[in-house]
Amino acid sequence: MRYFTTLLISLLIFSSLSQAKESDDVDFVALAALMLRDGHTARANDALNQVDIDSTDTDLARFHMLKGMVQTKQSHYLEANMDFTKSIALNEDKESARPLYLYIAQNSFKLEDHEGCITALEKVPELVEERPQLFALKAECYWRTKRKDEALALLRDVNAKFPEYYDAYKQRFYYLVSLKLYQAALDDANIYLKKAEPNETITLTFINALRQSGQTDKAIALAEIANLRYVSSAKITVLLAHLYMDKEMVQSAAELFNQASIEDGKYTKETAEMYRRAHDYVMALLKNTEMTETREKYKQRIALFLEHGDFERVIATKSAMQRSGLMDDESMRYALAYSHFMTGDFEETEILLKSLTRPDLFKKATELRKQMDRCENNIWECQQ
Repeated sequence: MRYFTTLLISLLIFSSLSQAKESDDVDFVALAALMLRDGHTARANDALNQVDIDSTDTDLARFHMLKGMVQTKQSHYLEANMDFTKSIALNEDKESARPLYLYIAQNSFKLEDHEGCITALEKVPELVEERPQLFALKAECYWRTKRKDEALALLRDVNAKFPEYYDAYKQRFYYLVSLKLYQAALDDANIYLKKAEPNETITLTFINALRQSGQTDKAIALAEIANLRYVSSAKITVLLAHLYMDKEMVQSAAELFNQASIEDGKYTKETAEMYRRAHDYVMALLKNTEMTETREKYKQRIALFLEHGDFERVIATKSAMQRSGLMDDESMRYALAYSHFMTGDFEETEILLKSLTRPDLFKKATELRKQMDRCENNIWECQQ
């Protein structure tokens, strides 16, 4: 579209300035064309407002064309199309006016007048034939007007006529997913990823589209390829891990999170959590030691110790909890109290329980006191 804009404005400037040489009057049409070419849309509009449209010397076809361009740049798409239509009707050289239908098509699409966009494109089939992007625009209009078969057929034509226009595969991928033709969609996605070398964001979008459609296995197949292609992309690795979690393959997810944590340290905490869920205590603790945020590190570490019954190590962490400010957290104080209880230090347990005020923890403290009473009254019950 930019090519046609530059060409049309250049022709206008040449023609209008030639006419201006024959007259001492200011040629506001030529001035507007010059301003528009240099990117001064508002000044171009001001110049056009000075044009005497009732004068027989005014080239109205040229005036309305420029006015349409200004209106387009100002996002006044309906008004722009009215001017372009007038310019086409007034222009004696119908051939030179044909590119204006592309502006009308573009503006109609922005107005969500998809039928109007199709009609405009059909006025200039020879121009559409030259550019795959215009095929794609027409296909999108077909799709949005529920003419889905025509949209898919048109994109097949693009594949045949412009084999290196890979965006057609991307566009059709989304159509096929919405039609639940997932294998065909995956085939298009694989071609696009192989040929177009898209960025990470588009690849993630493809994978997520399949995942959200419930096609976990196909999403995994695509994500596995992407993970090999984008070896330094932690986001793709993490998405693949989540896909394995969808299938309850926790150990595989943990290994992928570990890979992601090497690529990006912000995933270290999640890696430790994944290993915890996979019951890999050693790796969970190893990844926990790699965390840099002290509070979160010790909070997660205590949870790991508790889960594996390592109560002595929870108690040994008390000084680190005090240094990091975790003792201000009532849930951490309860964890420490519970650890003292499990090692038989009821006196220290009671000291910590007295500091709890949160309703849910206060209730737990009451139950823990009952257990301590039972233990003191019947040592055999406590050991059960």
